Amino acid sequence: MPNYYRISDPNDVRDLGEQMAAWTAAGNPKANDWAVQPAAPSADAVWTDGAWIVPPLPTFTADEWVDAQGFAGKRPTTLLYLKLKLDAAQLTSAKLAAVQGWLDAMIVAGVTAPDEKRSDYPAAPYSFEEASAEALSVLAG
Repeated sequence: MPNYYRISDPNDVRDLGEQMAAWTAAGNPKANDWAVQPAAPSADAVWTDGAWIVPPLPTFTADEWVDAQGFAGKRPTTLLYLKLKLDAAQLTSAKLAAVQGWLDAMIVAGVTAPDEKRSDYPAAPYSFEEASAEALSVLAG
């Protein structure tokens, strides 16, 4: 059932679905005092003054995004070490390969535009913990 808001007071949002249907069927002029609140465009949208407002997304540099995804500090180096160990043993880890591909793309983004702040970088395909655990499991064989 949709929520309705009072046209004279957009902050008065009520669930009037059944009442509106009855008013509309009876031709009651009170139905003209209300409008349907449209569905939210996203989970973080806020209903304000009769419209959905979507707050701006936070922006990151490529380096900040890598850190925010849980790959700060020595974690990329650790994954590279694990990849070298797998390569030497002629083994592979799908999760590690996916994360390494993502890290490679993020390195390129960081080198080509180090100060550019964006909100649309891709998420890491797996966490550090998932990728390193699978790599260690493959190495342990």
